[in-house]
Amino acid sequence: MSDADQLYSLLQVGSSRAAGVRPAALPPELAAILPPNDAPADATEAQLWLSLAAWSLWSRAGLRPANITRAAPDAAPAEHLRPCPAGAEALLARLLQGGHKAALLREWLRGLKRYGGRIPARFLPNLLALGTRHAELRAEVLPVLGARGQWLSRLDAAWEWAAPAVGQDGLALWETGSLEQRHAALLQWRAEDPAAAREALAESWSSEAPELRARLLTCLAVNLGPDDEAFLEAALDDRRKEVRLAAQAVLVKLPGSGLRRRLQARAGPLLRIKRPLLGRAGLELSLPEAIDKAMTRDGVGAASHPGLGEKAGWVVDLLAATDPRDWSARLETPPGELLLMARRNDFAHALVRGWSSAVVRGAASPQELAEWVHALLVFWLSSDAPMRHQYPRDFFDLFSRMAPGDLHAWLADVVGASRRSWGESELVLLDLLVQAAEHSPAPWPAALSREVVERLLKDLSSIQNAQWVLRSALDSLSGIVDPPAVTALEAAWRARGLEGGIHDHIAQFFDTVRFRHEMSHSFQEPA
Repeated sequence: MSDADQLYSLLQVGSSRAAGVRPAALPPELAAILPPNDAPADATEAQLWLSLAAWSLWSRAGLRPANITRAAPDAAPAEHLRPCPAGAEALLARLLQGGHKAALLREWLRGLKRYGGRIPARFLPNLLALGTRHAELRAEVLPVLGARGQWLSRLDAAWEWAAPAVGQDGLALWETGSLEQRHAALLQWRAEDPAAAREALAESWSSEAPELRARLLTCLAVNLGPDDEAFLEAALDDRRKEVRLAAQAVLVKLPGSGLRRRLQARAGPLLRIKRPLLGRAGLELSLPEAIDKAMTRDGVGAASHPGLGEKAGWVVDLLAATDPRDWSARLETPPGELLLMARRNDFAHALVRGWSSAVVRGAASPQELAEWVHALLVFWLSSDAPMRHQYPRDFFDLFSRMAPGDLHAWLADVVGASRRSWGESELVLLDLLVQAAEHSPAPWPAALSREVVERLLKDLSSIQNAQWVLRSALDSLSGIVDPPAVTALEAAWRARGLEGGIHDHIAQFFDTVRFRHEMSHSFQEPA
């Protein structure tokens, strides 16, 4: 029993029974301040309490830490990036104090990169900690860390995602690094030497933990080519479902892959157009009767499709793996007309879910699929909520992959075709604009920005019953519209003297736009 345990045991027994009892072998410094052994009996209680107090203080403050023999780290190397301008540094301080959207911080980091600057030294721990908690921020943090930031990241294991490989080549990092480092090394390796990276993965494949194979397999999507097909085909037979799904997702993106050809051949007989002598032409769907092992191996039936029957789900899987341009060519009908025909079909939800998934997950780019992308977007705008819910959740990621000029021109056309004053009938359009704002690859041009904001604020009373939609739209648009074009509209809005809760949201919108305007100017001043 330790000295502290003895003291607490005596306290539990009672001071009257503990007369003259004193723990032995206490440190000399502690024993010197305790009452003597020959203390009067009435001082026993005081002795016990003083002993406990002394021991408590000793245990909390008397510990002498062991000497740590660790060599001091080398000094940080010289910086090669420009110092951050003072105005931009002050704005970063405001951003890190909280209360601002994460998108503003990402915009600030992108502005610093364009400027050729580095994060101020005093904020490096903050940004490294943020990048550790929010992986989506790392791509913006890494280019502006500077030499000191990279040096600092090596001093904390949690920051290893930002640490450069010191004294290691890509092969050594792939063999000895953490999962994050190995994943990053394989991605970089695929960008530089796809064949060598694939061979390295194939060599280590049998020794990789099953739960890691799926993540590493996705790296083959970088510089994907015909030489990767054999390895990916073998992965279709892996015992782990997540590995098979990863292999299927990559093979679908490989033009001309065996998986795509097999699924396209099975999808071909599903659809045909019936053209009666009288009335409108219709789209007829023949459901698959069953799926075999080969179809299961290629991913048919692997995904979950809530709200659809089993066979309708198979149709979705087959359509999602087929280039939608094949249907418009085979059926000799443009995408817009096919979608209108699909709306009248009993399996409309399955058809739309399959085609929209094919556009997102296929091998072709949004530019190559422009006709289908635009047709699906127009169809989304004209559909009811249940039909819109058939689109995959990541459908609007297409906006981030579109050429900015094409996206802006299409948005301008859609906005221009709408009414001058937006009401409840434009709520779906507002939803689309929110998606476009959140996924746009570049800020909107001045003309589009001004047009959207003017229409949005023109007659607020007509959408007062859907203020949550308006708040969402204002929040998203504030981070993408052109600041000079929009700040000019603030004076006219304030002159209207609107009151109520929506007033605060509009004021916050203009505050954010002005902050972005100030941010842009801050990177134009000298460091």
